[in-house]
Amino acid sequence: MLTVEFQEQRVRLFNALLLLLASVAVVFFTLALALFVLGVIVWVEFGVKGIFAFNALGLVSTLLAYWRLRVRLKNWSSLPGTPTELRKDRDCLEGKR
Repeated sequence: MLTVEFQEQRVRLFNALLLLLASVAVVFFTLALALFVLGVIVWVEFGVKGIFAFNALGLVSTLLAYWRLRVRLKNWSSLPGTPTELRKDRDCLEGKR
């Protein structure tokens, strides 16, 4: 019985992952289409200078996001509360003996 439950959970997880993947793909294509339309509008209104400005804005945004990611990864601490929690658990167990 337990094996059947695990198999059902695995199938549910697989279905959820497939749905997530499909959602991400749809979002990606929607954003790509929106950027294409925005590029066409910029091209029609401002020409080559508008496209250069549009690309410069994208480059600055990308560099800003990269810089924020680097700062976050530099200051990353893996499981910061774990040693304290383990000490408290050990103290609790030693006190009960």
